[in-house]
Amino acid sequence: MRFGALTAGLTAEVERDGLHRTLAVTLEPRRRHAEVDGKAVASAVEYAGGLTAVVFAPEDLRLPKGSPQERRRFLDRAVFEARPAYLREVLDYQRLLKHRNALLRELSLGGTREPALLQTYDERLAAAGAVVVMQRRQLLAALRPRFAAAFEAIGRMGVAADLGYACDAEVAAAAGRGEVESALRGALERRRPRDVARGFTSVGPHVDDLAIDLEGRPARAHASQGQIRTLMLALKTSEITHVLDATGDPPVLLLDDVSSELDPERNRYLFEFLGEVGCQTVITTTDPAHVRLKEEARRFFVGGGRVEAAA
Repeated sequence: MRFGALTAGLTAEVERDGLHRTLAVTLEPRRRHAEVDGKAVASAVEYAGGLTAVVFAPEDLRLPKGSPQERRRFLDRAVFEARPAYLREVLDYQRLLKHRNALLRELSLGGTREPALLQTYDERLAAAGAVVVMQRRQLLAALRPRFAAAFEAIGRMGVAADLGYACDAEVAAAAGRGEVESALRGALERRRPRDVARGFTSVGPHVDDLAIDLEGRPARAHASQGQIRTLMLALKTSEITHVLDATGDPPVLLLDDVSSELDPERNRYLFEFLGEVGCQTVITTTDPAHVRLKEEARRFFVGGGRVEAAA
């Protein structure tokens, strides 16, 4: 929203698989209002699927050294882009987690509710958590070879990069969904006394992490700034090609002033990649010289709260 304004709005006319739709979002100081084809939607689940978009912004470059929460958010967003139904599955897990944590807090304060109720929550949370873990694993299985190849192509450093899923040891050793669910249920049961004492759930996909490694060592501790930029460029280009292959539909790419954070060589790789992948791309920049397009593009100037076509 502009300073001094009460609302802001964004509308997109989207054509996908021959179907035309209108997506709209209105922002107000303390709420968002979304519509599809002029009709209000109550949740993000209803809104999802109308447009597949991949975002690459400067803050993404902090991901390898950032918080585990940011890396989990990346995983879940990347799964969702290729499989919109995943959003409901994540929300189901978060809802059950919220209820279990509320019960844990009550018991930690000496509440009188039946402790055996935790057994029911453990079973349901393990089942929902197994779905989340398996979807994240499947994503990483698809991303790993693309990521390793892209890192080598961009950096040419002779250093191997890899991705992994960091979680409870027994969950990590479990193979299929049934085994993962059983391992999660066992982990929740083992940690129940600690969880009651602390008032929160200490194991599950909400505390898992995306491991980004260089030569088997954590990138967050050992990667240089140049390597961090190469890692994220490789991760994002891998994400884009995965969404394209999984859905058969090129996503819309939203690049928010990323080029200002990349050196010339990595910026050149980015635009060569964009030329090959064939996705509709919206790029923002404060310096047009960073945008190395080989084809004509529509250019706009944003200033003073107005968007105008550039001359």
